[in-house]
Amino acid sequence: MTMSTQHERKPWSARTRETRDVLDWRRLHALEALWNPGTLALLDRLGIGPGWRCLEAGAGIGSVAHWLADRCPRGLVVATDIDVRYMSGEPRPNLDFLFHDLVDGADFPEAHFDLIHCRAVLAHVPEREHVLERAVRWLRPGGWLVVEEPALFPVDSSPHPLFRTCVEAHARLMEESIGTDLRWARTLPAALGRAGLHCAGMTAQAVAVGDGGPGDEFWQVSFEQLGPAMVDAGMVDTADLEQVRASLDGSEIHDLSWALVAAWARTV
Repeated sequence: MTMSTQHERKPWSARTRETRDVLDWRRLHALEALWNPGTLALLDRLGIGPGWRCLEAGAGIGSVAHWLADRCPRGLVVATDIDVRYMSGEPRPNLDFLFHDLVDGADFPEAHFDLIHCRAVLAHVPEREHVLERAVRWLRPGGWLVVEEPALFPVDSSPHPLFRTCVEAHARLMEESIGTDLRWARTLPAALGRAGLHCAGMTAQAVAVGDGGPGDEFWQVSFEQLGPAMVDAGMVDTADLEQVRASLDGSEIHDLSWALVAAWARTV
């Protein structure tokens, strides 16, 4: 999901728009590298049919949407986001990119989609359970809803105090700025139940740092984007933040950060 939403209440940084765009692009690519393998394996287990209609909500760069389009050559994939500038790939007849706000954007037809997938979207939207209720209406009988959201719980027991402090400050800043809740993902089965569905399964994959992989890139970019605001808010000091970034560069921290919690359910 693109993070600059219409629900944003205050700026995170005074950087130029061009710099913010580059950093957002890097962050989105890092998230795809981290999470696509698990996401695609989960979606593949659902038995996606060639004629399915799928909604990829909060599509980001669009790689999952393109993967779905490959699986649904006679169907249709609608990929939505509140910022479609980052969606990439060649145009294809069964894939539509659409600017759409899940909270108060236009309704899709009821009982329209065979699959709705959203990743790293609802944790950042205060009206998350309202969005779930809308999504259930858009699903056909027998349709699947797959929700994947980041969660903070692996950080709670981190043996690296400065890293834990910086990651928790990053989460607190997002909570205060746009209403992010990185504890909500753990309650996904109950949230699906309140939306009228029975959770069919749940899993989690943690983001590793210190291995030179996309987890390091994600946190370097995230701290570059939000670090100044974290310092200005008194959540961390510059020296501690720079020490954590240097430790990531030097692979001095081997740890887990966020987890991506997935839960899925099927309509009757």
